[in-house]
Amino acid sequence: MQRIDYNGWELSEFDGAYNFRKYQLFLIKDYIKNKKILDVGCGSGGFTAFYLKYCKLVDLYEPSLNLYNILKNKFKKKIKNIYKDKKYFKKKNYDVILYFDVIEHIREYRKEIKWAYQKLNKGGKLIINVPAFNFLYSDFDKDVGHYKRFNKSDFYNFCKKNKFIINEIKYYDSIGYILILVSKFIFGNFLNKKNLKNNIRVWNSLIPLSRFIDKFLFHIFGKSLICVINKS
Repeated sequence: MQRIDYNGWELSEFDGAYNFRKYQLFLIKDYIKNKKILDVGCGSGGFTAFYLKYCKLVDLYEPSLNLYNILKNKFKKKIKNIYKDKKYFKKKNYDVILYFDVIEHIREYRKEIKWAYQKLNKGGKLIINVPAFNFLYSDFDKDVGHYKRFNKSDFYNFCKKNKFIINEIKYYDSIGYILILVSKFIFGNFLNKKNLKNNIRVWNSLIPLSRFIDKFLFHIFGKSLICVINKS
């Protein structure tokens, strides 16, 4: 995975979206309890701070030098192993590997998923979170280095071809989906540098409603997509 020059200018605003991070934790908590975790491309560690206490061990891998230095300073007393190079993983395997809003930054994301799958212990879980629905691709996606957004079919087709087993896959954050949909086709880009902080504050305040709608509508759509791949 190469994103050496990625500075993550948008991360601090999203990391401050407490309701959204709690929702993400709810979606993965049962998978990570007392497990050995590798968090790939964890940025400035905003989500890492939410789930850290549930895990047996957490290693971090962040190839961006700027973000790697932030992680080293932020977690120097809590996480022993923080890496910026894949060479350190030759003899390492994990119970769970996380890619939260990462593979959309990787042009050859299929190779990255295959690499991660190989680093799982038997029965391990690969948990991938991505922005959903490629027709929603916007200037904001381009500005933050996204190559695409994802549909369920992207994962179904990839896993079928490689004989991977999908344990769970679902869209979530219906309110976020509606906000992006309306802004893209009616009011202009909801997420942009000029008003990002205020708009994220509004969106984050609506996450409790989003959780209710997601459950009521059985996660049929959402701003994000989470896929859990099982290594049987």
